Amino acid sequence: MRKLLFLTASLLLALALANGGEEWNVGSQQATVTERINLTIPQRVALHLTEDEWIVDLNNPVPGQNGEGCYLVPKGFGGTLEDAIADALAGELAPIDTYPAIKDLNGNGKIDEGEKGTLICLNQKVLQKFCNNGDGCELDLKVTRTQGGPTYGQGGVVEKAPDLGHTKFVQFNGVDDGTPLELLKVLGGRLPGWLDDLIIEAFWFDGSEVAGTYEFNFLFQLAAL
Repeated sequence: MRKLLFLTASLLLALALANGGEEWNVGSQQATVTERINLTIPQRVALHLTEDEWIVDLNNPVPGQNGEGCYLVPKGFGGTLEDAIADALAGELAPIDTYPAIKDLNGNGKIDEGEKGTLICLNQKVLQKFCNNGDGCELDLKVTRTQGGPTYGQGGVVEKAPDLGHTKFVQFNGVDDGTPLELLKVLGGRLPGWLDDLIIEAFWFDGSEVAGTYEFNFLFQLAAL
């Protein structure tokens, strides 16, 4: 009789699981029922940019503060755009609100050494990324110039991902045709939740720029690998 009861209960359990219906069990000392849970997590990638526009008007340059705005790069500066960005962020370049970059900064009535040069302007924003692909994701930047010619000086972007200890610099001056510029690649694991990256954009008016109106689209793209 016990064997018969056991076989009956097993048959009821199998039928319940197969049909997705109810399940019951009656016993003299113990009763059990089983619930089966199916969990589906779709693969998703997502981006959130905290700012969608940056206006740079050299008729009224915004003087630099806390790593944003415009700074004077002294005449004779021998570094690269990446070096100029680093110096501005480190507070080693003087804020300035004139273009071309020349100003009596110390107020002594004359232009001293270091008070004339070129202008670099920075902008910072947060790019939040989400990726749950087990093989990882890649973050690219596509810069497309939609108005103006190629003679706007130098342009570049710094991407910082503190959670990964990662920093990447890309320079696009003159090569702004939408060619993907790789900012970040994460292999072999997901990126847990929403992670914040710091994006620093820079234009260095190094003396090679020509007057005009220039417009760009910065397309940030996160793709599963």
